[in-house]
Amino acid sequence: MASSARKVIDNIVEFIEIKTEQIKLRIISRIARMLSGVIALSLLAVFGLFFFFFLSFAMAELINIGMDSAYLGYLIISGFYLLIIIIVTILVKSRLLQKWIEVLIVKLEEAKYEQERNH
Repeated sequence: MASSARKVIDNIVEFIEIKTEQIKLRIISRIARMLSGVIALSLLAVFGLFFFFFLSFAMAELINIGMDSAYLGYLIISGFYLLIIIIVTILVKSRLLQKWIEVLIVKLEEAKYEQERNH
């Protein structure tokens, strides 16, 4: 009787260890998925910034040629970026941007969770 009780206790301990290991692996998997997403997004952001940087110069040069000026194109493009900075600053101060990002992240995580449950 003591031997069967010992086997039950050993099985329970082994079950708990296995579940703990599963939870650890699930956490590591989610962290790896999040980090890979952050890295991929960072790469996209860097190359996107290069693209917009050179596109801005090209647009400024086109405006310069069209307006027969050496600097108005750069001034107009800079003014456009200043307008974007002002809008984003207003959104950040009103916490609207953070709320939109939080909602987006929660929806993405819910979709991933539902997809994992269905597979």
